Amino acid sequence: MGFAYPMKVTPALLDNSQNAPMKAIDMVNVYSHSMMAPPPSSLGPGTWLHGGSRALMRRVLASNTKVNVFHRGFVACDSYAGGEAAIEKVKCPVLFLLGKSDAMAPPKAAQALRQKAGNAKTVMVEAGHQMMTEAPDAVLFALRDFLKG
Repeated sequence: MGFAYPMKVTPALLDNSQNAPMKAIDMVNVYSHSMMAPPPSSLGPGTWLHGGSRALMRRVLASNTKVNVFHRGFVACDSYAGGEAAIEKVKCPVLFLLGKSDAMAPPKAAQALRQKAGNAKTVMVEAGHQMMTEAPDAVLFALRDFLKG
């Protein structure tokens, strides 16, 4: 879900996640959402995607005072280099669930590994990187249909 390879992270986001994490959270919030509010009846009236996401990220950041998990996660994404070798070892069916409007992990950034994945299915949903909040039904149905085989 929301996959890209390589997963290069912009230097500004890496720096802010380390030195100004609240600014980085705001940056991620802007680039993770493709809409201001979910479609009608999706999550209910009054749902604020940006506020809920920001609150969750701040809570996760505050949950560990010894390690900046926000920065550590971005460093892990940015430095990961084993995608081609890893996908070649996968023998089971693979689902690439991608947001059509994902600015954090654009669908084209998954193309190389999608082509190398032998038994893969790709589903594109009308959402950004926060597809579980922007398109929860589409994500649920894609996962359900894939698991049913």
